[in-house]
Amino acid sequence: MRGAPPILWTATGFAAGAAAGTAPGFDRTLLPLLILALPIALWRGPLSRAFLVLLCFAAGLAWGTADRRVRDACTSAVRDGSEATVTGYFTRASAEGASTLRVNEGARGGCGGPVRVYTRGEEPPEARPVTVAGRWFRSERPDGSVAVYLSASSVREPEGPHPPVPWTDRVRSSIRGRASEALERRLGAQAGVASALVLAERDGIPRELWDAFARSGSAHLLSISGFHVGVIAALLGGLIAMTGRPPRTRAAGMAIGVWAYVLLIGAPTSATRAAWMTTAFVLGRLRQTPARALGALGLSMLMIALVRPSVVAGAGFQLTVAGTAGILTMTRWILRHWPAHRGRGWIASPVAAGLGASVFTAPVLAYHFGQVPLLSLPSSIALTPLVAAAVPGVIVTIVMDVLHLPGAALAGAGSEGLLHMVTAAAAALGAIPGTVAPVTPREAALLTAGALLPLLLAGGARWRIRPAVRAGVAALSALAVLWAGQAALSLTGRGTLRIVAIDVGQGDAIALRTPRGRWLLVDAGPRGFGGSDAGLTRVVPYLHGQGARRLEAVVLTHPDEDHAGGLASVLRHVPAGAVLGPGLSGGQSGHMDGAAEARRARIPWRRAAAGDAWTVDGVGFEVLSPAPGGPTGHSAASSPNDWSVVLRVSYGAFSALLMGDADAAVESRLLDQGPVTLLKVGHHGSRTSTSEDFVRAVSPGYALIPVGARNRYGHPDPAVLARLARAGAHVYRTDRDGTVTLTARGDGSVTVRGSRRRPRGPAAGSG
Repeated sequence: MRGAPPILWTATGFAAGAAAGTAPGFDRTLLPLLILALPIALWRGPLSRAFLVLLCFAAGLAWGTADRRVRDACTSAVRDGSEATVTGYFTRASAEGASTLRVNEGARGGCGGPVRVYTRGEEPPEARPVTVAGRWFRSERPDGSVAVYLSASSVREPEGPHPPVPWTDRVRSSIRGRASEALERRLGAQAGVASALVLAERDGIPRELWDAFARSGSAHLLSISGFHVGVIAALLGGLIAMTGRPPRTRAAGMAIGVWAYVLLIGAPTSATRAAWMTTAFVLGRLRQTPARALGALGLSMLMIALVRPSVVAGAGFQLTVAGTAGILTMTRWILRHWPAHRGRGWIASPVAAGLGASVFTAPVLAYHFGQVPLLSLPSSIALTPLVAAAVPGVIVTIVMDVLHLPGAALAGAGSEGLLHMVTAAAAALGAIPGTVAPVTPREAALLTAGALLPLLLAGGARWRIRPAVRAGVAALSALAVLWAGQAALSLTGRGTLRIVAIDVGQGDAIALRTPRGRWLLVDAGPRGFGGSDAGLTRVVPYLHGQGARRLEAVVLTHPDEDHAGGLASVLRHVPAGAVLGPGLSGGQSGHMDGAAEARRARIPWRRAAAGDAWTVDGVGFEVLSPAPGGPTGHSAASSPNDWSVVLRVSYGAFSALLMGDADAAVESRLLDQGPVTLLKVGHHGSRTSTSEDFVRAVSPGYALIPVGARNRYGHPDPAVLARLARAGAHVYRTDRDGTVTLTARGDGSVTVRGSRRRPRGPAAGSG
C-alpha cells in the first residue's frame, strides 16, 4: 500500500470515520483506539499522509454521525407494537422474507423511504400504489442498532387520491419481472441460483443450498460483484463496437449501461462499488489518462460513503472492498514474482482472485460472522470458471427469451447444466466436515494486529528480504500475538461459573460456562416467520464471540418453537457432545430440524429424566423433572410445557433452578428444594408459573426472566413480578436488560450485569 494513490488514503480515512459515526457505541469502543492510532500514524509517516487520513476520518465521522442521528430520529418516532396504516408502493416483493415498501413522506413519524414489511407468506403487488395495515415492531440487532419493520395484516389498493409510482420504478419492476419469468421458463430448478447471479434476488435459493455455499466458502459467487458487472460491460462494449462507434463513445455507453443495470437490480453495495470503478476507468479513457485500479477502488469507497454512509459499517461493504483490494494486490504480486512463461496471466487471475479474496476477507468474516471457511481458496478456484461461463449464458437466455429470439431454449439448457455443476460441487464441498473454522472477533483482531506488527516495528525502512520470508515473519508474529492474547484471556473468569441469558426475544437460550472454560447450552432460541432464526443470529454469534469451540451438551427443555427453533443452526455451527431432551416430540418444525441435524452430525440424542445427574469442572447438574415415566397425571398431548426439563445447577454455595416452561403443577413437586441463589423464572413470567408457594419456598436472591419486548402474551405477568418483589429477588429481564450475565463464585457471591443500561428510577424489571 506504500505506492497507493492519495484518493485511496482519503477514501480509507473517510470510510473509517463514517463507519465509526454510524456504529452504535462509538464513544465507548473506538475513541481509545483513535487516541492510540494518532502517534502510530504520525510515526509511520509521512506527516502529510497521516494528517490527510486523520482529517478525512474526522470528516467521515461527522458525516456518519449526522446520518445516524437522522435515522435514529425516524426510528424513535415508531412506537413498538403500535398499529399503523401507511401508503406507498413495493419496490421488491417477497413471499418468504421481507418485502421492501417505499412509504410516502410523513407515514413514519415524518420520514419516508424504504421499510421492511413481512406479509406472512403472501407476495404483495410490486410497483403499484398500496395501503398496508399492520403493527410496527422494533428489533435490536446484536450490535446495538435498532431496526424497524412492519408486520402486515392486510395489503389493499388505496382509497382516494395517492401519489403515483415513479415511472422509473414501474419500468424496473416490469423488466425484472419479465427476466424472472424467463429464468423460470428456461432454467427450471436452477432459476433461483440464476436470479441471485444476475438479478440479486436470493429468495429462490433453498436455505440448505445457501448454507452449503457458505460452508464451502463460495457464497460470494452468488453475490453481484465486479465480475458480473464486467460481463455486462463487455457485452455492451461488444454490441456498441458492432455499430462502428469510436472507443470514447463505446466507453461512455458501457458506463451508462452498467449504471442502468446496477439500478435495475436495486443497487446492491458490491455492484455499486463495481459501477463506480467502471466509471473511473471510463473517465480515465475519456481523458486519455488510464486510471489506476487502486485509485478506482478509492473513488468507489468515497462515493458510497458519501451517498450511503450507513452501509459502510456493514459486512457487505467491507467484504466487497477487502475482496477487491485483495484481488488487485495479489494479482500485481503474482505477476511480479510468478515465473515468467507463456500463459501466466491466465493462471494468475484465478489464483489471485481466490487467494486475495480469501486472505483479505477472512478478518471481516471473523468479525461479523464468527467463522472463516477453510475451503474458500480451492472452492473459488474450482467454481469461479463455471460461474464465469454461466453468467453470460444466463444473460443471453434472458435477452433471447424476452425478445422471442430462437435459441433461448438451447442457451437456457447450457446455462442450467453449468449451474447444476456449480450447485452440486458446492453441496459436496459443504458436506465435508470441519470446513468452517470458528474465529471470534477478538481472535481476528489479534491475528490482524500480529500480522501488521512487523510492518509497524520496521518503521519507515523498506523490507530488504524476500517476500516469502516477510510472509513467514508476519504469520509467526500473528500466531505469537494470538497465543499471548488467548493466554491472557484464559486467565480471566477462571474459578467462576457464568450463566448467561442470551437476548433472543420471546424465547429461551441459557449458556453456561464452567470454571475451566467448558460450555453447555439450555435451549436455543426461537425461529419465526420471515426466516428469522435466533439460533443463527444471536446464539451462535454469542458463543463464537466468547470463544466457545464446543458444547459439552445442549439441554432442550421441551420442543416448543421458542426454545427449539434455533437448535438446528446451533448444532450446525457449534459441535456438541450430546443433546438431552424430555423425550417428547409434537412435530414442531424447529425440533424436527434439530433432530435431523443431530443425526447428520452424529450427535447423540438422549432422554433426560428426574434423577439424572452429572458434574463438569466442579459444577453439579441435576434433572428434577420430568419423571422417568413422564409427567404425573398428564399425557403427552396435554401440553409440552408439562414435560419441561427442570435443571438444578450447583457450584459450592451457589445454586440455580432453570425452570424451562414448567407450570405451577410441576413447581408444587419441587417445594423441598429450599432457597436458591438464582431462579430462571418459568414460562417467561407467565401467570401459570412462579406460584406464591413456590417463590416462598425457593426464596431466590436473583430472578431471571427471558422475555421479548412488548410481546403479545403480556409476559411477564404483573402478579409474578409482585411475588418476586415481595420475596426480595433482584429481577433481571432480557427485554429491558438485554443479554444478562451472572458470574457466580464458589462462596455463593455473584455479580450480574446486562448488555443494556438500566433506566433511571425504579429497578428495571421490578414491575
